[in-house]
Amino acid sequence: MNSIQILKPGRRFAVVLAGLVVCGFVQAQSSSNKVYRWQDSGLTTYQDRAPSSAQDNGHAILSKQGVVVKEVLSREERREARKAERDRELAKIRDRALLATFTTEEDLTRTRDDRIGMIDGLISRLDDRIRILSERLSVVEKRILQQEKSRGESKAQESLYAEQHSIQRNIENAWSLIDSKAAERSVVAEKFDDDLIRYRELKVEMGRD
Repeated sequence: MNSIQILKPGRRFAVVLAGLVVCGFVQAQSSSNKVYRWQDSGLTTYQDRAPSSAQDNGHAILSKQGVVVKEVLSREERREARKAERDRELAKIRDRALLATFTTEEDLTRTRDDRIGMIDGLISRLDDRIRILSERLSVVEKRILQQEKSRGESKAQESLYAEQHSIQRNIENAWSLIDSKAAERSVVAEKFDDDLIRYRELKVEMGRD
């Protein structure tokens, strides 16, 4: 049968104090077993405590035998690691969306052709608009030349000059939009090419499972 020994107040204090001393000694021994190593201005620094928060280029924790037991990344490395993890998660989401959106490879290529066809159609309509505007501009400029011959340079009707400038701006805007849509077409085609490659890879992986 176990017995409980009741100590007098003074003896209890002595036991508790001894326990605290032992714990402190053990913690001191434990902390002295670690060595921190880091680079500072090209020099390797060894210390029995972690570097200050101002030094955030990463450090290593070594055992008393000099073996690296942990590597602590720098702030920049931690930021890059978090970004890499986010990129991996986004890639998984895209993979799931790709498989959920397209049942077959033909579905994907059909969607690609539809998207590119819409852009090509818009570019074609812009080409027609430029052609019509160019024809109108030619007529206006001929009228301006006719009036300037009889009235003098820059003496044609103000409305003709205003119309000329308006048409020129519209032509420039149309060309700018064509350039934008051509760039968009290239991006869409490249994305669908990448999606098609990834789709095939995912289908192969699913077949192995």
